[in-house]
Amino acid sequence: MPPLPPELVTDILLCLPVTSLLRFRCLSKSHCAEIDSPDFAKYHLNVSIQSKTGQKLIINNVDFMDQTDLYYAEFDGNLEDTYLLNNPLKSSRRGTSVCASCNGLFLLGIFVKDQNMDFALWNPFTKRYKKLPPCPVRKSNGDDVCSQVWVFSLNSNSWRRIQDVKDELTSRSRVGLYANGALYWENEDKCVGFDITYEVFFDLALLSDFGPTVIYHDFMVVFGGNLYSPVIRNEPNSIEYYLLVSDSGGEVAGGSWRKEFILEEERNILFNRALPLAYSKKEDSILVNRGNVIYWYNFENQKRTWVEILGIPDVPTYNFHVCWESLVSPGNDSAFDGRAEEVIIEDSEDNLEADSD
Repeated sequence: MPPLPPELVTDILLCLPVTSLLRFRCLSKSHCAEIDSPDFAKYHLNVSIQSKTGQKLIINNVDFMDQTDLYYAEFDGNLEDTYLLNNPLKSSRRGTSVCASCNGLFLLGIFVKDQNMDFALWNPFTKRYKKLPPCPVRKSNGDDVCSQVWVFSLNSNSWRRIQDVKDELTSRSRVGLYANGALYWENEDKCVGFDITYEVFFDLALLSDFGPTVIYHDFMVVFGGNLYSPVIRNEPNSIEYYLLVSDSGGEVAGGSWRKEFILEEERNILFNRALPLAYSKKEDSILVNRGNVIYWYNFENQKRTWVEILGIPDVPTYNFHVCWESLVSPGNDSAFDGRAEEVIIEDSEDNLEADSD
């Protein structure tokens, strides 16, 4: 049987899950080099997003200061069974927080002392993580109140300080929301965005002119990779979700709000917020978290299908994060988060040394 063309082999590999690709690294040196390349990781992630496969729900149990255990559930497996993840910052004294996620990478944080945090970039699917060096934040001189902005570069493995922002990032949430190439913080009267590519800040007008039936303008949320601004109404009980649309045709640098969909709700939605998490594959339903209860909401018939997540502890609160399984690396000097994965890779490397390719 003649060998398959290399481009066809690549197309097949791009459709495989991360766990299979990690095993197939031992097939040959050429396969290992291809799977480990940044371009392949980018293409693999894009294929997953376009085909809506490999989507995961990350669950972080929040039990006061104990936020240690992390789990994931498969969207392809109806989110019923959960699997415990190795936590590279796990500590018996302090809990681990999921600060942000993007492209399968998670930024984990753990308090150490004086309200400072240790951070690590972590890919739970390749089992690799990288602890970040402490950010050299300096105290401001004088009476000016400003937010120092530091950017960490994986290439140089160092922090660098860019422009300070006076009074801009005093927001409702300390953690910026990432969507479409920018971070967003919401203040009382406007939204402040930070373009990651050009490293510049910009202002974005918040929604206005809600009408007489609005009882609450909720915090901004991100799902499906986009930024939304929810508005709660009481006639009828519903939440309107407005999508941020770029005015310039680009990813960021300003924009306007467009009503995207409405989530019909029951009473008391003000005190028990419904937070959207992800679209279904057919995009006819949306996964919603409402007070630790997860359900699918169908837009056409307003029907709710409850999801029972098994295998997680009974704690008062959970944090949920939706992500795509990926091969994206947290850095060249990253380490494994568990001995079992080291054994697998060591065995793979032994096979590579014996390979005559």
